[in-house]
Amino acid sequence: MWNSSIKIDYIAGLIADALDNYSVNGVNASFTKVIVELKEHFPNCSDEEITDIINLCMQLYSAKKTERADLVLTAPDSFRVKALRTKETLQKLIEGTEKSLTITGYSISDYFADMLDVIIRKSQQGVYVRLYVNDMEKQKSALDRLMAYKSRFLQVYEYQKQEDDKMAALHAKLLVSDAKKSLVSSANLSYHGMQGNVEMGFLIESPEKAKQIEEVMKEMVRMKVFVRV
Repeated sequence: MWNSSIKIDYIAGLIADALDNYSVNGVNASFTKVIVELKEHFPNCSDEEITDIINLCMQLYSAKKTERADLVLTAPDSFRVKALRTKETLQKLIEGTEKSLTITGYSISDYFADMLDVIIRKSQQGVYVRLYVNDMEKQKSALDRLMAYKSRFLQVYEYQKQEDDKMAALHAKLLVSDAKKSLVSSANLSYHGMQGNVEMGFLIESPEKAKQIEEVMKEMVRMKVFVRV
């Protein structure tokens, strides 16, 4: 039955979606439908009171919204520290991605081949994947299979050597899942990055930070720091 309680739940859902869209994308068009529904459900409210309701929701949203960061670690198994493990965290993020995946790789080895197969499968399921690599020739053995599956859903970008600094390189190690979770780490996509070395980073749950990382990478594509291959 379409009663008052169900209607309120419906409006609350619209407001939550509008706030998320505004927070992540800076778009406020979704509030138009919210205003229409609020006016219909509360016909005695003035335009000013409707605006007050939305502003109150925005303040509550901002007050409750928190960013979370967890330590992610590569270390010997005997190393007893309460932290997420790099390999397991990376696998979980990739396998759990539903819409978009951004990955940077300074060094990618055959050790990462299984995860590359998962990335290929994700792209075939409609997940938008953008992989930024430092030197295609050095990564050739690991990336050959992935390159065969390039598509509009699976895009590979290569860092362009700088004429004025031959030593400059893509050295960032990042993974962004669904524009919500970001893994920022010192670990390469290799055996030593996942198991052999001591590596540290953070898993950050923040749409704002994820969006910021993706915008930086897209801007560097526009500036031709990275070129699609």
